[in-house]
Formats: sequence, structure tokens, C-alpha cells
Amino acid sequence: MPLPLPNLDDRRFADLVEEARGLIPNYAPEWTNHNPSDPGITLIELFAYLTEILIYRLDRVTVNNKISFLKLLNGPAWQPSGQGIDEDVRTSIQTLRKNERAVASEDYELLAMDSDSRIARVRCVPRRNFQLSLEAEAPGHISLIVVPHSQNEADLEDILEEVKAYLEPRRLLTARLHASGPIYLPVQVESTIVPVADETEAVISTRVRQAIQDFLHPLQGGKEGAGWPFGRNVFVSEIYELLDRLAGVDFVTAVTLSTSQPGRDILKGTELVGLTVKPYELATAGTVTVNVQPRPA
Repeated sequence: MPLPLPNLDDRRFADLVEEARGLIPNYAPEWTNHNPSDPGITLIELFAYLTEILIYRLDRVTVNNKISFLKLLNGPAWQPSGQGIDEDVRTSIQTLRKNERAVASEDYELLAMDSDSRIARVRCVPRRNFQLSLEAEAPGHISLIVVPHSQNEADLEDILEEVKAYLEPRRLLTARLHASGPIYLPVQVESTIVPVADETEAVISTRVRQAIQDFLHPLQGGKEGAGWPFGRNVFVSEIYELLDRLAGVDFVTAVTLSTSQPGRDILKGTELVGLTVKPYELATAGTVTVNVQPRPA
């Protein structure tokens, strides 16, 4: 809903004439004939008429006013697009709202996504220089983790260069920018299931394996299907829930998670309940082992 235009001046012709007549005794006391037949009153009425026209225009924003204002926003070389002044105003406002400066982590992520259409996801990790260390703090450094749609290594190197070139003029002068590819944590999953009566072992094994790989996928994984979140831990209960809802699975008897990196186990007593994923990592499916047990008699 557009904002109503303010009424900057509500005086009309009669108000202006009356106001001018009231000033005559102060500025010209010898002027005593204030009748319409007096030439001075005729001039006052003429100026009141012209002033009323100016007030009328003052309370309205003309197309030329808008064009002049848009040139102030877009530069003196800007010209109307020919699609209507309202469309030009909308486009100019959208351009102003577009972020062109990277300050917060979200700014770096949004601008990096705009830099190349081949990018699927971006994660900004402040105070890190991943070229030197994943864990050590590096004040003034910004590391971007770029996840492309394609896993082609040559494409990734080209994308990283595009990201750095795009962000270079938009970063703060005190920020040192680094860009790298995704850092994966392969998770080995071993599950034991009991299929329904009419399922073959080969078919159900393939289905379970595919479901786990999809669930831990960096682009389509996670519960929302938007890719496994950065730094999101993987829990045994989630795999149980995933497989229990799978067509052809009667019930799940065991799920085990493991990784080649030590110190990742999340324990409840002596029971493994999940694996820790660091904030800059993406969990992904490693080796998936499916053990199919026959239905109990």
C-alpha cells in the first residue's frame, strides 16, 4: 500500500489574497485603497493566482520529479527504461536493497552465491584461515566453504577464483578472504533390518543403501532435503527413524555409525548415540553396509 502524499500547504487563492491585504498596513501604511479596482490589489490577486499554482504543484510528485530523483539514485547517465515510471522506481529500489558490501557472515554467503550460478551452498567461517589451519583462530581472516553443484575438481578451482574476484571489491579493507571447497566427514553406516515378507534381500539392500546416501547428501540430504547442514551432528536415532519409514522394511534391529577420525563418538554411558561434526564440516555417506535378517518364524 503506497504512503499518502502529505499536504505541504493548504492555502488557496482567497487565503493568499487575504494574507497579502493584511500585510499592507505594515509595509505600506499610505496605501489605503484596498478595493479590487486598485492596481496594487490586481497585482496581489495575480501573484496569489501564480502562488496557488505553485502550491498545487508542490503537493504533487510529477513524472519529471521522479525521473530527476531516480537520476540522483542511479547516476546522471540513467535514462527511463520505457516500461513506465513505476517500474523504474521499483527496479531502482530493488537495486538499492541489494547488498553490495560484505560485513557479516551472512553478507559473504549471499554475495558468494551471487558470484557464480554453479554454486549450490556457501558457509562463511570467520576468524579462520583454512589454508593454514582448520582449528587455529586467525583474526581478520574470513574463510568461505563453497559447495558446487558439480564435483568436478577443475570446475571447483574456477569457481573459487570467481568467488574471490567477485568479493574482493566488496569486502572490508581489514578482512583477508580465503575460499576453499567443502570439507567432508565420511560416515560409515552399518544397519541390520528385517524386511517384510515379499521383499527380496537384493532389492531392500539397494533401497536402504540409497536412502542413507540420500539422507547424508550435501545437496539433497537432511530432513528438509536442502542438503545436510554444516556442522550438524549425525545421530543413530535419525537413521533408525529413516529406515523404519522405508517401504519394504518391517523393523530395524541395529544401527552403527563410525568414522575414520578419532574422538567423534557421542556416548550416552557406553552406548553410541551419534557422531560429532565440526562447524565447517559436512557429513556425507561413506561405506554403507546393510545386513538383512530373515523374518523370525
